[in-house]
Amino acid sequence: MADSLSRTLARFAHALDYEALPPQVVDKIKASLLHQLIIAIIGAGTGHGKAAIEFAKTEEPKPDGATILVDGSRATRSGAVFANSKLMHATNQSDSYRMLIHPGACVIPAGLASAELTRATGRDLLTALVLGYELEARIAGDFIPSTQARGFRSSPVYGTLGAAVTTGKLIGLTEDEVVASLALAATFTGGTTEGARAGGNEMMYHEPNSTRSGVTAALLARENVKGSEYALEGDAGFYNAFTGNNQGKLSYVFTGPLETSVAAVGEDLGQRWEIMHVTPKIYQTAGYNCPVIELMTQIRSSHALDPAEVEKITVDMNWLETSYPSPAFPNTQRSAPGVGSTHYFTAYTCAHGSYPPLKPRIDPGHAAAPTGPVDDQLVMALLNRVEIIGHKDRPAFAPRITIRMLGGTTYQGEFRGNELEWDLATETQRVTALFDDMEWPKHKLLGIVEAVSNLDQALRVDPLIQLCVRE
Repeated sequence: MADSLSRTLARFAHALDYEALPPQVVDKIKASLLHQLIIAIIGAGTGHGKAAIEFAKTEEPKPDGATILVDGSRATRSGAVFANSKLMHATNQSDSYRMLIHPGACVIPAGLASAELTRATGRDLLTALVLGYELEARIAGDFIPSTQARGFRSSPVYGTLGAAVTTGKLIGLTEDEVVASLALAATFTGGTTEGARAGGNEMMYHEPNSTRSGVTAALLARENVKGSEYALEGDAGFYNAFTGNNQGKLSYVFTGPLETSVAAVGEDLGQRWEIMHVTPKIYQTAGYNCPVIELMTQIRSSHALDPAEVEKITVDMNWLETSYPSPAFPNTQRSAPGVGSTHYFTAYTCAHGSYPPLKPRIDPGHAAAPTGPVDDQLVMALLNRVEIIGHKDRPAFAPRITIRMLGGTTYQGEFRGNELEWDLATETQRVTALFDDMEWPKHKLLGIVEAVSNLDQALRVDPLIQLCVRE
């Protein structure tokens, strides 16, 4: 009988060491780590970030525990990962895989806490983070839209498993214990899309709670727990619960047929790396808006067009990007012209030539129309000239923008879908451009860049963590 999916993944996780990681994979995880640490510092200034820090400090203080980023206080492992996950997710600038999961907000807090507490080396941490990202992305894969269609939010559902894998690697779980941790994580996970559909804020704490649950799953796996061997693909297992069946039949897909293979999740491990397709979000908005902003920025920098003379802007996107969180449960405020919609970010970038990465997060339905400067009035006028069209044959993160001017001139640009899959060099360039406007000592920000770049030479991760703590 063939190995279970959990067994296949656990065997790979237990055996993987740093020396087996391709250079491009190491570079990619460093880019993700750098991104999440900088975003955590930004997130600490938000109301949700401050609340998470105070919650962990008040409810779970532990003098010899793990460090809460920015604040510097120590809490239980679970308390620290809860707070740090919130910091990395508060501004909506975490990274994305296939638009709807955000592995960095779950995997990296779990990894930092356990690496600190186990006195792990930089290479240990990098290896564990790669595993968390890779296995979370593989387990999620083509199933993501079907999970959303079941009324579950994919990011916390799959993030619990990513956090469990990363924690398990750093605390030295055996192969059998990794199997148990996956079974426990599959049981502990959850998070509905009702908030995303109707405008509730509960999703702001989905990732923090899923990270805590994943860490707990890994820790409990050491307690002689026998996990279900087929916890993922069993008849009453994870895929049946969160996608509707265990045969790979899909409700929705970004592109292609409505079916996939569960067995393919564990194929080509160590050869095909899904982590390479993770996209960092530099702007404080939903992931699908980021390539629209980037593409519009490029078009505006290439052409001296007058925004006031724009007659119409057409944005062609993947169809699932126009029906968030799912075609089964769409949020009409996100798909209609209004502040915080794709129409808004398209119009703002066209009017200004760019969109500020540090501009506070705007969610549809939670913000009033901007007032004041004339250029904001232009944004609101342009917004109503934007048309968003969804296509089932267009990849995610691959918009095409067409700008038609009053005089008949047309400007156009198009992405293929991989333009924002940044390496460490690009990530460094993008985040360092923010440093002068961040309320954080610039020398410490540059120190974070250097420490992450050289993390594979570090004997401990503590110096990196301390660079992310206030002086």
